[in-house]
Amino acid sequence: MKFGMKYFATTLFLLALAFSSFAQAGIDQALRSIEENNPLLKALRAEAESIKTEARSEFTPPNPEVEGGIFPAVGNPGNKYAWGVSQSFEFPTVYAKRMQLAHTTDRYADQNYNVARQSLLLEAKNTLQELIHARRMTAEYQRREAFARAMVAIIQKKVDAGQSSVMDLNNARLRVIELAQNVRESNAQVTVISRRVSTLNGNIPLELNDTILLCNQLPPWDEFVSLAKQTDPRFVTLNSMVEVAQGQKSLAVHRGLPELNIGYQSEKTDAEHFAGVKAGLSIPLWGNMGNRRVANARLAEARYQQAGQANLMESEYEELYLKAQTTKELHDELKNALSTYNNLSLLRKALEAGQVSVIDFFNEVTFLYSITDRVLELELEYAKLFAELHRFEL
Repeated sequence: MKFGMKYFATTLFLLALAFSSFAQAGIDQALRSIEENNPLLKALRAEAESIKTEARSEFTPPNPEVEGGIFPAVGNPGNKYAWGVSQSFEFPTVYAKRMQLAHTTDRYADQNYNVARQSLLLEAKNTLQELIHARRMTAEYQRREAFARAMVAIIQKKVDAGQSSVMDLNNARLRVIELAQNVRESNAQVTVISRRVSTLNGNIPLELNDTILLCNQLPPWDEFVSLAKQTDPRFVTLNSMVEVAQGQKSLAVHRGLPELNIGYQSEKTDAEHFAGVKAGLSIPLWGNMGNRRVANARLAEARYQQAGQANLMESEYEELYLKAQTTKELHDELKNALSTYNNLSLLRKALEAGQVSVIDFFNEVTFLYSITDRVLELELEYAKLFAELHRFEL
């Protein structure tokens, strides 16, 4: 009786801890380590820097030109010598627009990196939560195995007293073997998930001390979706994408202004020498028409993508929110029912008193175990849904 009550109390205690807020420190520390060591994130950071550098690659004017030649006179003796140096410039406002576009591209690159970063950290967080769940299931199977061994001892005494059959004892022993196998399988699962965590951490072993999952209450929908739109980098990236397209369109317009050219020219014959400064500008007729059309098309595309993707993400958030809400309700209902109607201690008393057969006893215990497993599964499912809904906090 004492063992059954202890088992029941321990199970309820662990389930009650599932919604405690003290487990997150370990996960947060692990996520910081993964962010620092993950090779994919290092590559993504380098990619973001390369995008920023590329955006500044056209800040300087083109290379200066130097030309010269010797021109023999036609039909007359003598030569003409000419040489010159020149530098061309785009219209000054073009460089200002390029600078503005570079700053906009910086923001876009940073937000794009944050999107990829949060996706990877969400995967890492879910993997860490799976590890916690697997460890809890291992501990649960170990308690069940110990409980089953205690039941074997009770049934053995009943067999010795002629109150039960060898068939009942064999049945109980088979249950012990089954639960021992569950322990081994669960331990193997813990090892597999631990290796996945190590891989995410750049193949550096990572210790996770947490034994409970953080599952806070969901905020009201209106409050939540407003916060998500303001802070989720996927929404912010869509805005930055439109800003980049607008900057490219503005740049294309200014690139249609005349290009400037200034230089020095020297011409010399046997009898005369001419030298001086020269200047010129291009006539913007048709050279930039294609660039403008492309920029306009890209801006329209960016705006359509912004509207479509924003609506799609809001719809996904709503689906996740409703699913998380339902999962939380199912978990709480089943957890409370398990706490109120758990018959484990009564079943043990009935077995010891001979009021229930061994087969019926283990069938009822198996049913209670299935309910406990379902509570733990719902707990993990809700923790993952909550993490995905709050991915913008990573």
